Amino acid sequence: MSASKLRILFLAGLVALFPAVAVAKSYTIPDPNPVAVVTIPDDWETTVIPKGIEVESEDEEIYIAIEVIEVAKVDKAIEEAINWLKSKDVVVDAATQKQADITINGIPGFEVQWTGKDADGPTNVSLTLLVTSESKGLMVTYWASPEGEKDNMKALKGIIESLKSVK
Repeated sequence: MSASKLRILFLAGLVALFPAVAVAKSYTIPDPNPVAVVTIPDDWETTVIPKGIEVESEDEEIYIAIEVIEVAKVDKAIEEAINWLKSKDVVVDAATQKQADITINGIPGFEVQWTGKDADGPTNVSLTLLVTSESKGLMVTYWASPEGEKDNMKALKGIIESLKSVK
């Protein structure tokens, strides 16, 4: 067998050993005048909205919205997010509420989590508020089926690890 045929077979074997490389795109939140940047897998549906982005996993099991908020108006932003979830028939079980301080890539904040249900069954819901400056922050609205979380854990971890403040 010639050296070139061996090289081709070797390269083909290497390609077969490695899973397809997921391609991703970075988005600034909001665009223009960003306060943060995040990378989303290309196979997830991403819609740019006035204050940020909305993202849905390819299997439609996970919804994430990342929006810039005014720190002074955080109560209004939370109220709007809760009303939006209600409009989508997401019902949270108030007894399951958990709240914790968090830091994502140096951005401090807090997260409130619940379990609940939607039209398709059990769901996990969270609102995460991150402070990017004295006046600006990010609100991350998250809604997912428990099975969708398991199936998309690698992508979710990549999204969280990619979220960075722009100063």
